[in-house]
Amino acid sequence: MYSGLLPKENDKSLDCLPGISEEKWQKFKELQKKKYEIKTMKLPQKRQQGRRRHKKDDESGTKNMESNNEREPQVEHDKHWEGLTQYFGINDRFQPPACYKPAPKSSLEKSIESAIAEGDFGKAEEMSDRLATRELAVKIAQAADCRDFVQSKQEAEASRAAQKRKKQIAWGFEAKQRWETKSNMGYM
Repeated sequence: MYSGLLPKENDKSLDCLPGISEEKWQKFKELQKKKYEIKTMKLPQKRQQGRRRHKKDDESGTKNMESNNEREPQVEHDKHWEGLTQYFGINDRFQPPACYKPAPKSSLEKSIESAIAEGDFGKAEEMSDRLATRELAVKIAQAADCRDFVQSKQEAEASRAAQKRKKQIAWGFEAKQRWETKSNMGYM
């Protein structure tokens, strides 16, 4: 009967099913309330956004242009980020397997463990965030190095190919090329 609505508050003891603890039932009810609140909050926002899109005022046109100007740096940033993410973990195959030898723990990891042992979870979470930031920075630096190496290698190959084209004369063969073409004549 209450499929879309919340059950009444005073019926908590009656709604609890046999075999389910009271704590879990309360947690379920809290989550159900939260879901219902989120569901009711989202509906008006969608309607307002739909109305805004269809207005054709001068103000909305300028706002649209401003948002496009704000998006351009974001698009460039995303493009740059995509260029780096393709190189994430490219050198992982050179690292020994995880089961081979455990890596020594850094001082930050040790302090995280000591904070957890003391029960200071806020401090441990903050240090964990710093550790994750540090690891991401290392990954980004390695990806940037790989990207730079690939670019320099491509430039070197392009310059070698250009030098090779410059050395070859358009109207004649070198002795080796002439010998190779002569020996291949029988197979043609």
